[in-house]
Amino acid sequence: MDFTSRKITLSFLFSILVSLSWSQNFEGTIIDQTKSPQFGIFVQCGEKKTMTDEQGKFQIPCDKGPLIIYGDQIDTLIYVLNGIVAPKHTIEVQTSEAVEEVEIRGKRLHYFDIGFIPPIKGVQIATGTNTLIETERQGGAKSSANPRELFAKVPGLNIWESDGAGIQMGVGGRGLSPNRAANFNTRQNGYDISADALGYPESYYTPPLEALQAIEIIRGSASLQYGTQFGGLMNFIIKDPVQTSPFQFTSRNTIGNYGYFGTFNRISGTSGRFEYQGYYQLKTGNGYRPNSDFTQQQGFVQVGYHLNENNQIRLEYTRMSYLAKQPGGLTDKQFEEDPKQSIRDRNWFKVDWNILALHFDSRLSKKTVLNIRAFGMLSSRYSLGYLGKINTADPGGKRDLIAGDFKNTGVEARVLHRYKLTKKQKHESAFLVGARYYRGQTTNLQGLATDGDRAEFKFNDPSNIENSDFRFPSENFAAFTDNIWFLGDRWTVNAGLRFEFIKSSAIGYYNQYNIHPLTFDTLSAYKIENSNTVIRSIPLGGAGASFKTGKYSNAYINFCQNYRAVNFSDIRVANPNIVVDSLIKDEYGNTTEIGWRGFIGKYFYTDLAVFTLFYGDKIGLAPEPNSTKKIRTNIGNALNTGVECFVEFDFIKAFVDSSRIGSSIFVNFSYINATYISSREKSYVGKQVEYVSPIMLKSGLKVRAKNWQVQIQGSYNSAQFTDATNSKEGSGDAVIGEIPAYFVMDLSARYTFRKYFQLEAGVNNLLNSSYYTRRATAYPGPGILPSDGITIYGTLQFTIEVKR
Repeated sequence: MDFTSRKITLSFLFSILVSLSWSQNFEGTIIDQTKSPQFGIFVQCGEKKTMTDEQGKFQIPCDKGPLIIYGDQIDTLIYVLNGIVAPKHTIEVQTSEAVEEVEIRGKRLHYFDIGFIPPIKGVQIATGTNTLIETERQGGAKSSANPRELFAKVPGLNIWESDGAGIQMGVGGRGLSPNRAANFNTRQNGYDISADALGYPESYYTPPLEALQAIEIIRGSASLQYGTQFGGLMNFIIKDPVQTSPFQFTSRNTIGNYGYFGTFNRISGTSGRFEYQGYYQLKTGNGYRPNSDFTQQQGFVQVGYHLNENNQIRLEYTRMSYLAKQPGGLTDKQFEEDPKQSIRDRNWFKVDWNILALHFDSRLSKKTVLNIRAFGMLSSRYSLGYLGKINTADPGGKRDLIAGDFKNTGVEARVLHRYKLTKKQKHESAFLVGARYYRGQTTNLQGLATDGDRAEFKFNDPSNIENSDFRFPSENFAAFTDNIWFLGDRWTVNAGLRFEFIKSSAIGYYNQYNIHPLTFDTLSAYKIENSNTVIRSIPLGGAGASFKTGKYSNAYINFCQNYRAVNFSDIRVANPNIVVDSLIKDEYGNTTEIGWRGFIGKYFYTDLAVFTLFYGDKIGLAPEPNSTKKIRTNIGNALNTGVECFVEFDFIKAFVDSSRIGSSIFVNFSYINATYISSREKSYVGKQVEYVSPIMLKSGLKVRAKNWQVQIQGSYNSAQFTDATNSKEGSGDAVIGEIPAYFVMDLSARYTFRKYFQLEAGVNNLLNSSYYTRRATAYPGPGILPSDGITIYGTLQFTIEVKR
């Protein structure tokens, strides 16, 4: 199914006139809710396939079915024949509302690869600032999933670029920390993929970019459907199984410098009511710096079955594993001397991720749809090495091992019902109600492991873990609702509520050591038992409104409350570089945004927003008084205010609409002023919030034709700080200090030939800039983590398909 079909705000009637003559043909017409005929909609039955003409009419031989209807402007429909079909049979299918949005969506996606989500889609309401990244249309380094290119057109995002192979993704928006996208509710096909949604919401797993149809980012009041996170929702959507063939095989093979090799292989198909797909990805390389070898494998299997035209079930299994050697961080002086050097050669990182999900979709009536998704995760991550300060040499001997195991289960149900406030109302409003139950258990062990330099993730004495041994059980029940009202032809109003019941616990022990300051000998040790449970009941609300300023544009305002619980697993990790405030507490806040987006003319698109984000009791890093250590604590209340602006213009088609060559130039600009407005420590007031780059500018040019495209883009980030005192000079251990401004350029090209072959090539960091985006307090550092230098790659893709 073409992904754009799932995003169109369209409601249409499909009328089939069944001929009982000798021909046994189905004859019909496809129209939208304005009674306009729909040209170019595919209709398929068995091996036969046809397309509607300019009057929306079609004719196709079909004795048994099922009949499959699909296209760029509609959701795919599977119509199951039960042997008896009335001479006149009408099937009504509704996807989204607001017909005007259909035209906007269709025009924009024909030329550009980014847009916004329609207000109603499936069992989802999307309002306020939201973004839809059409990854299938994008160029760039897809095998290594370069985040600069992937998120180039999303304003306000700060990205950590310490992983050049795209194994882990660090993204934060509007002044939020990019650390493993922990401030987003991170999902795949609508279900959780982070380590522990409550106690440890970091994402060690990122789906292959080559497998994706799109990425949804939803912020504002609509994000309360998914969780309490300040950043909102980030949902990775896997491509749907191919609808036009019983078997299709696609293989993508990429090579690059630093020994990089990546292969992605996918099979997919549809046969009758049954659809399936599966893919396997392998990435391996030596890395930009010494001691950076990595091997990653990912696999995904999906099977779906249409019980009838109103009910479908899908089962999905995801598997990911990787082993990476970590070169550690650098001090400021070491980075200036040679950013490629490494002074750690015994550090390793290992991740295993397993996710099982079951979907059930049902159309309860013409106006009501139901979705139930159940999911479970059994995963682990292990870090092994020397965690000492980077300005001290690795003394050898025993290494430190942190072992985390994650066992999570959850189920979420949603019902969306459409209705009209009055019979004369043009657009249907929608009411969404849902509930979620989640149960997780994180186990975190930290102790001494074997010496040597091999990747042996075994404790020296499993019966006596030296540093800490903790379990973090959690339980969550959430109920949520959202309503969107279309008032007249121009006004849209929405309001949402979410109620969270959260129970999180910590059970275990940690050892506290008294170390001699000169000899570093252990003078005494204390085993401290710890058992703690915190129960919270949190109501959150949000509301918004939009007004159509033109046929293809609208202004909007949005407000949303947010909340983030303290993560016990973060608190109880022993780290020689930082200490944790024993009185640390939860964070809370809200986001307000005002914006305007839409088309000026036919080929000029603009999205402009102004926002404020209040962050209460924000957790951050600051120097501990009278100590060389840093303390993680509630720094104080922060206020992030900013302006986001995105503009894209097709300057060739704007002047020559019939041109076979298209182009687009885009500018993505954001200014964020994030400061602490109150704090127990007066010296923090007025200081800039950590990891906020006040000015971020990305701009690019793409030229494309039917079979090829070339694009070049540049990314600029102004300087940012890593601690609440805004230290400019790097500390001796390089954990805190300024991150200087940087500018990076990327070039890519793609050419498709003989329909089934595609060649891609590109250069990331074209100017070979030397820069970094992160100072790590622990793994994979500590210290400065240099970003990759110039990287060259080439990809060959080919597709084999069995015709019906």
